[in-house]
Amino acid sequence: MTAGWTPISLPYGRARMEISVPAGNLLAVASPLSVATPRDVAAQVRQALRGPLGTTPWASGLRGGEHLLLLVDDNTRPTPVDQILPTLLEELEVERKRVHVTILIALGTHRKMTPAEICTKVGLEVANTYTVLNHDWDDEAALVDLGTTANGTPIRVNRLSQKADLCLGIGSILPHNLAGWSGGGKIVQPGICGKETTYATHLLAARCPTSNLGKPRNPVRSEIDEVARRAGLSGVVNTVLDRDATVAHVVAGEPRAAYQQGVELARGIWEVPVPALADIVIVSSYPADIDFWQANKALYAAERVVKRGGDIILVTPCPEGLSSQREHVVSLKALEGVPSRDLFHGARRRGLGDYAALCVSDVAARCRELAWTTVVSDHLTADDVAVLGLRRAATVDEALARAFERQGAQARIIVLTHGGEMVPVLAS
Repeated sequence: MTAGWTPISLPYGRARMEISVPAGNLLAVASPLSVATPRDVAAQVRQALRGPLGTTPWASGLRGGEHLLLLVDDNTRPTPVDQILPTLLEELEVERKRVHVTILIALGTHRKMTPAEICTKVGLEVANTYTVLNHDWDDEAALVDLGTTANGTPIRVNRLSQKADLCLGIGSILPHNLAGWSGGGKIVQPGICGKETTYATHLLAARCPTSNLGKPRNPVRSEIDEVARRAGLSGVVNTVLDRDATVAHVVAGEPRAAYQQGVELARGIWEVPVPALADIVIVSSYPADIDFWQANKALYAAERVVKRGGDIILVTPCPEGLSSQREHVVSLKALEGVPSRDLFHGARRRGLGDYAALCVSDVAARCRELAWTTVVSDHLTADDVAVLGLRRAATVDEALARAFERQGAQARIIVLTHGGEMVPVLAS
């Protein structure tokens, strides 16, 4: 290895992990942009609400006594909901008009948020003033059947969406491994859908020939948009965040119109050029690092920039293990060792309907078939990692030493600091 080492600080959960790589081998440290001068969030929200895209201001249509349903993302997402809700409620004049407000945490198939987590997410005053509920994706009584999409996806959504006079979603527009980008109608699918709907869109993603990461339009996004429209999503308030979770932009309006403008703004922050493919890619899963169910997103970024036969080193804390949902863990274990080409048929032979787990197993299988893939984690055990067919190392130094043994002393390294939500783009 070349003499001299370059220190690099990786985000790691709520902390940092300090690593060093040989300076002469370092091809690039790729990070999303940071906003130079943060703007007032409330002012941005107010401006967006008074000039919404593709629709008239929602306040003008709300009359006294109506029901307002607000969908907000959960604690696996960095949206500053607590900073958005007070301004939104004020602009909609819910108190003066005596509007009935329900806030629904759009969990998808994630675990329920605790009361303390809810207070942090929506703000203590809002939590104490309005009804805040967790979406229950596995409770048949909480869901209503709206038929199927043109593509055959069953539409089962939280029945509260059908009782609301106005349904608005609050989330962020960030790169997404399956949908291309988050935001827009994604607050409904998978946010407030039943597992049949969510598994169907995940199956569609797993069967796409290439990753949808960073693609604004793709089959999965089209399906999400149709489900959201049929469910009655009236509009969204979406933030565009920088790498420090600072609000760079706020867009509001009709879901597809707001999504389209938000993606254009987000691309300038989250699409990051890299000069060439690397022999070794070190990737932090931040900010998707609660469990491997989230952290696997970083593998989609890493596979874009590693050479075939190279090394991927995934750095992720995962304090809640493989997944906080037992059903997902059982499904991942059932798919252990199945090659990527046989995952769909393997799942069907085993009678598995958890196609969300299929997507997680799929990217792990693709990466281990493309490159040597090693996980560095304080909480994932060797057995956890083995379920995914990957290797574990105690430290980045240990993983890097193994990688150099395979790739040679002149191996070129790329470091992705925010792999859970970034789109590395080859400069060529």
